[in-house]
Amino acid sequence: MTPEGISLDSIVICDYPYDQVAPSVTFGNGFYLACWADQRGEFSNIYCARILPNGTVLEKDGFPVHQDSISQMTPVSAFDGSNFLVVWAAYELNINSIYGVRISPGGSILDSTPIIISQGPDAKYAPAVSFDGSNYMVIWNDSRLNGTEYDQWAARVTPEGLLLDTNGIPVDTSKGYQFDPSITFLNPYYLAVWTDDGSGSPDIFGKRISPPGSLIDTAAIPICTVTGMQIGAAAFAGSEKFLVVWNDGRLGFENSDIYATFIDTAGQGVEEVSNFQFSISNEQLLVYPNPFKERVEIKWILGTGHSALGKNLITNDQCPMTISIYDVSGRLVKSVPLTTNHLSLGTDLKGGIYFLRIENLNSKEVLSRKLIKIE
Repeated sequence: MTPEGISLDSIVICDYPYDQVAPSVTFGNGFYLACWADQRGEFSNIYCARILPNGTVLEKDGFPVHQDSISQMTPVSAFDGSNFLVVWAAYELNINSIYGVRISPGGSILDSTPIIISQGPDAKYAPAVSFDGSNYMVIWNDSRLNGTEYDQWAARVTPEGLLLDTNGIPVDTSKGYQFDPSITFLNPYYLAVWTDDGSGSPDIFGKRISPPGSLIDTAAIPICTVTGMQIGAAAFAGSEKFLVVWNDGRLGFENSDIYATFIDTAGQGVEEVSNFQFSISNEQLLVYPNPFKERVEIKWILGTGHSALGKNLITNDQCPMTISIYDVSGRLVKSVPLTTNHLSLGTDLKGGIYFLRIENLNSKEVLSRKLIKIE
């Protein structure tokens, strides 16, 4: 796929008989390393393949990272500038493990025996990994403190394959379930994010972690806690800030969407409310038809304002808004102040993919975004 969002081709990495599931990918040393759980044998094992930027697959159907008579799942990887670290979860009777193996750019397995990052009788699964320039940080779901609830634990691994935190780092052990983590690094901190259902409805939270493994945030950062179910968060580091994306069910789980927000290294939302005196939830944006050929209808509900005076529906007078259309390169194509809750447009847009953004004119808080595709 090009930076403009155009799909160039469809590459078959592995179509070996039986199931190949849970893929992940990272880039380093001029090629991509794809990893997946492969069920071609009696047990699910971890396989990888290298792919060149031109789409050439160097190992058709992959090569085995580790084969064992236990079930191995959910591999992830990171690159340290010299080698890759592939991390996965393994399950067997009464023993659950988080393993790692280093792989050279040439595809050689550098660890004949996997690195044991964490092991014990309690559940451990869904690891994530990132590199900070000196060491790797691995985070995973762990139920060691309560066999029926999952927490977030982490550990550092050196580029030489040495485990630095043998007992692990308790990242978040709040009441309830914390699960499905993602982690990334932007100097000077890691940002780890996950789903937390402690409130009774899954929300997205996160914490910053220093390279030595210290927690910068005692209490988790509430990244998205609006009504509905928010799950499956992923974090990525840009040049100046973190981007967190997730599956959002604020309009109903059967109508879930993809939402995102930026977080700076201070742990603050980049587009947070500043002079606007109440927070906003339950906003809705309807775009139809989508895709469209000639015109598209856009309708919105600004949502509910939460303040010391209670909850009230937001009006345009309370919260002056604007609607902006951007092309795939991020160029502003059209911007219109909102005076009603309905807009019709399309005849002045060329064919392509566009992004729709509604934001508060005063604080620049983004309320809703929706993708519009013009055919």
